[in-house]
Amino acid sequence: MFHSFKPTKSLSLLCATAGLALLSTRPAQAVSFTVDNINGTWDNIQGTSTFNGTGTNQVRWGSPATTAGQSGFDFNSTSSLLSVSSGSNFVLGELTHFNLPVWSGTAASGVDLQFSMAIDGVFQAFDYSFTIDETPNIAGTCPEFQISDTPCDDKIDFTSAFSTTTFLKDGFNYSLELLGFSSTMDGLSPVSSFITEEHKASSAFLVARFVKDDSNDVSVPEPTSAAALLLIGLVATRIRRRQS
Repeated sequence: MFHSFKPTKSLSLLCATAGLALLSTRPAQAVSFTVDNINGTWDNIQGTSTFNGTGTNQVRWGSPATTAGQSGFDFNSTSSLLSVSSGSNFVLGELTHFNLPVWSGTAASGVDLQFSMAIDGVFQAFDYSFTIDETPNIAGTCPEFQISDTPCDDKIDFTSAFSTTTFLKDGFNYSLELLGFSSTMDGLSPVSSFITEEHKASSAFLVARFVKDDSNDVSVPEPTSAAALLLIGLVATRIRRRQS
């Protein structure tokens, strides 16, 4: 009994190991998305009651301290049809920051940028919050991020890389991850903030990517994975019968 049982058990364990390998080593494949009609509008401005342009692609705030006008943001969406692979960087559009002097107490501290776009022909909406570090323009009081000789630079960040929105593709939930700001249209090496000199405007490309949302997985086992699970179950049953 011992000699006839041992090889069978070893073979069974080998099959089970092979089945687990099928589950664990199957390579993840990139998923392709078609993106069109990207639109970005500003909303929910914080820190000031002096503003205009919410609901449009350009928002302005503050009581101007010069004839140059208000500070603000402008967003120009990418106009062309995009074919995007999951995990790959792509540009949503160009964001311009107008850093102009406004009177104390009228500067904005934050604003939301709301995106809508057609993904594989279905419109989806995503919402991201940006923080605005408006500085007092007094020499000697500028923050550590100051890079120019003009007092004082302002800095723009986004508070979260993810919107609360997810969408379904091939049995998986995906989300749009905001990666940051890039100086080039290829969207490489984005950074999480950018700085604008006082009395100036600066622009950056806003970069994102689609990522699978593993926290809310609605997928079903693929045929290979299902076969591996069945194989493991049959092997386990055979081992139990041999042992009884």
